[in-house]
Parts: sequence; C-alpha cells; structure tokens
Amino acid sequence: MDLTARPLAQRLSEALGQQFLVENRGGAGGNIAMDLAAKSPADGYTLLAGNVGMLAINPALYRDLSFDTITSFAPIAQIVAVPLAIAVPAELPVRSLAEFVAYAKARPGQLNMGSGGNGGIPHLAFELLKRRAGIDVVHVPYRGSAPALQDLIGGRVQLMIDGYNLMRGAAEAGRVRVIATTGRERLPALPDVPTVHEGVVPGFEAVGWQGILAPAGTPEPILGRLEAAIGAALRDGDLPRTYLGQGQLPTFLPRAAFADLIRREREQWTRVVREAGVTLD
Repeated sequence: MDLTARPLAQRLSEALGQQFLVENRGGAGGNIAMDLAAKSPADGYTLLAGNVGMLAINPALYRDLSFDTITSFAPIAQIVAVPLAIAVPAELPVRSLAEFVAYAKARPGQLNMGSGGNGGIPHLAFELLKRRAGIDVVHVPYRGSAPALQDLIGGRVQLMIDGYNLMRGAAEAGRVRVIATTGRERLPALPDVPTVHEGVVPGFEAVGWQGILAPAGTPEPILGRLEAAIGAALRDGDLPRTYLGQGQLPTFLPRAAFADLIRREREQWTRVVREAGVTLD
C-alpha cells in the first residue's frame, strides 16, 4: 500500500495545494488502519488507502470488527489492479496451466502450493483455482512470500501464485516458469503468457486491487473533488509509469463503480473463505 499511496499523495499535493501525508498503521491485516480511518472526522482530511485483503477478505476472516468495510467508508476511486502470476519450478515438466492441471490430477494430494500466509489474495486465488479446475493440491503457508519463492525455486513446492514483481528475477533467470496469470487480460510484462480465463477456467479472475476511501459521511463535494483529482493523476503519464514499473496496472474506477467492486469482491471472497474453511490459525 505504501508504494502505491506515496506517489499518488505527491500528485494530489501538487494538484490541490494541500499537503498529503502517508501514515503507515500496520497490524491485523490492515484492520488497525481501517479502525483509525473509520473513527476519524468525515471532513476530507483523513483518507484510507485500502486493498482487496482489507476491504473484501478481512470481513470473512476476522470476527467482531469495529467497522464495516461497506457502510463505514465512502469509496472515492480504485487506483490500481494487480493480476497475479502462477509459477512452477523450472524443473517441473509442465509448460502450461493445462499441463499442470493434468499433472496434478494424476498425483492427487502429492503436490504443494506455497504462499506468503493464510487468507491473503494469493492463497484465496489458489483455493478458487483448485475448486474450479478440480485439482487436489496442498496449501503450504509461509511467513512471507520470499521464503515461499525460495522453496519454489528449490522444488520443495510445485506451485506458487503471487505478484509477478516478486517472481520476475527468478523467472528471467530461468529458475521458475510462469504458466498463467489471473486477470481477464494478459499482463503487459508477460504478453505471451495466457490467463487462467483463456487457458483452463473460462470466467476465472482473481486480482488484487487498491483504492482510496474516506470515512462515511464525508460531504459529497469533497468526495467529488478528490475523485476528480485522482482520475486526473491517473491520466498523467508519469504516475501510470510508476505503477507499471511496480507490476501494477493503473486502473481508475470512480466512486459508484468502486463501491460496486468492493461489494462484489466481498461476496466472492467470503464464499471462497467459507467453502475452503480458511482460518488465520
């Protein structure tokens, strides 16, 4: 979130003549930051930079939240989308997702998928793929994505789903093979790699995203001015280039469309969490 919020804050400061400061409040999967934002005055001076995990997945994973991710906030705009990459060790004898599915079906319960931890978008994207593709692969959560990637390189896990930027170095060095991506459109950085939607599961989509929100009750004129300023910043070539360099796709959705995205994604990931029995234990 910090890498996304800071360059945007700089553009908004320049456009609106008001200093925007980014304050990181880590902990509880973003719930501490959301609690602070939800309780802040609805005057436009406190905003929340939130992502799919915070806004659409946490309500299914955490009990007794002090806020509701739909009613406690006023969505302003989505700013980026982050399709994930699906990779296997270079030594694994598969070169496409279809081949991996066939390989896994011939070895039920024998293959492992590593992730940076329970309940994140990579884990839930895997659970969704597992059910849609009809494969039996074991999830192995790590304390962070970096050690999971090391075990993918070493062949101790046979699959990983995460942001391409994390895997880029290993993929370019030929140590892992990216076999699919999880958005509806191909990643600009991987034009020859098909999506899951193209190759194996029509309609499949599991994308990370980030956006800006305000406390519920923030006046409409303030929300409208911020929405317009964010839209203008995302049309400027400099900010989109920054995001593309970070493996993110600049994606502007205005208030109503962003609110609808949050609702739809919350419904989808709540269903996946319940069907897969995902917990944070």
